[in-house]
Amino acid sequence: MNAEKKKLITRRRGSVRERKIALQQDVDKLKKRLIHEENVRRALERAFTRPLGALPRLPPYLPPDKLELLAEVAVLEEEVVRLEEKVVHFRQGLYQEAVYISSSKKNIDILSDLCDAGSINDTKSQFKSSAAMMETNLPSISDERRGKENQSSINSSKTKQQLPNSRTQTVRTPIKKFPVESRHLDPKKLQLENHVKKDHEGLEKISSVEDGPNKISESILKCLMIVFLRMSSNKSRSSVENLPTPIVLNFSENLAEFKDPYNICSKFGKRDIGPYKHLFAIEAASINPNQTTISLFLVQRLRVLFEKLASVELEGLNHQEKLAFWINIYNSSMMNAFVEYGIPESPEIVVDLMQKATINVGGNILNAITIEHFILRLPYHSNYTFTKGSKYDETTTRDMFGLELSEPLVTFALSCGSFSSPAVRVYNASQVENQLENAKREYLQAAIGISTAQKLIGIPKLLDWYFLDFAKDVESLLDWVCLQLPHEIGKEAMECIDRRKNEPLTQFLWIMPYEFSFRYLLHT
Repeated sequence: MNAEKKKLITRRRGSVRERKIALQQDVDKLKKRLIHEENVRRALERAFTRPLGALPRLPPYLPPDKLELLAEVAVLEEEVVRLEEKVVHFRQGLYQEAVYISSSKKNIDILSDLCDAGSINDTKSQFKSSAAMMETNLPSISDERRGKENQSSINSSKTKQQLPNSRTQTVRTPIKKFPVESRHLDPKKLQLENHVKKDHEGLEKISSVEDGPNKISESILKCLMIVFLRMSSNKSRSSVENLPTPIVLNFSENLAEFKDPYNICSKFGKRDIGPYKHLFAIEAASINPNQTTISLFLVQRLRVLFEKLASVELEGLNHQEKLAFWINIYNSSMMNAFVEYGIPESPEIVVDLMQKATINVGGNILNAITIEHFILRLPYHSNYTFTKGSKYDETTTRDMFGLELSEPLVTFALSCGSFSSPAVRVYNASQVENQLENAKREYLQAAIGISTAQKLIGIPKLLDWYFLDFAKDVESLLDWVCLQLPHEIGKEAMECIDRRKNEPLTQFLWIMPYEFSFRYLLHT
């Protein structure tokens, strides 16, 4: 009995020892597997977080399927970046082409005006004898202009050449009508400047306590708006003397009480264009160089703010804070470029300034094109547009500059200082989403043309450039636009579309060309 018990105990001990050894072997295998998995995870993290353009370092112990996957991802990343760079180059080409077309049209108009002036000198006596008849026929002239604009929507080159003339008369006349009007405009400009200055002083008090990125960006933009208000004057009014007196009288009566920044009413018929009729417009002709010395103290204030911006920390900002910050910085970079390089004398300079409009943000030199197309529109590849010689880690760049979500509504918030740009307003993080929604609706109400009589709809080129951000095709875009307009105006647009739904879009849709002439619309 004792021998059997000893054998049983021995067998049990041996069995326990074997199980322990087996368990220990299993533990060792699991430890090795864990170490391998951790190594694979670290290798994958390094591969996916490497700077774009650098070859991935793949260890040999990675499984073949993962090696193949990483190689494919690397190739796709490089291809995506290459295509995004091509998109930016194409957009720059579109800008240049639009400027060339705009300048060509202006040159044609100038030549036609010179020819007309020559014929007027030859027949001066005939015009003197028919001055009264010319004045009585002004309404019919206005009607003909609208008819020619309707023909331009079906590619009539003759009427397209006349569109810039109507724009020039419509935009400049209300600024340059009478000396009497200056007494009405000055208080308005002073009121607007005081409003901006009051908000700016409030921001200064806040920023003295907390120099946060958003407060700095708001202060810079408000300060630049005051600079432009100080530089502006009613000097541009004098050029209206070159226009025929009946036209001056005709427009002075109507435009004294009605503003149309994008000349929609002159082309499609008068209607309510919303808050844009109250905006203050600053054009090249309204800038008085002699008044720049008045803003020297503001320039000094700007230097202090730009120094703060150069050392600002952007880490920890949420999506709304980043969005408001970068919109303000983009608009500030463009406005500051005009202050540094001067008001452009030709549309081409406006486009060139988009590359020259550099600004130091947290020690990083960025230009307006980088901010727009790689931070606001393509937020996750901003490191591909930094200045030459600057190298940034992709992860750090994404954390500093990238938006969590792409925001299409920045289209209605970014102004490059051109005639067709949206209004400039100061965006704050707590209200940026509501502000962008308002900016969209106000811009569309002021820039969309609707003529039920001509069954014609006009959309700005700016909306055509980025329509894929809002709709899958042009038909869907028109439906979307109708929903953004006020009820009555949207209803008119829908009726216009329904009447011609069986016709090609080219028969009733006019994409209005982009105008690069210098102008700022200020919103407070």
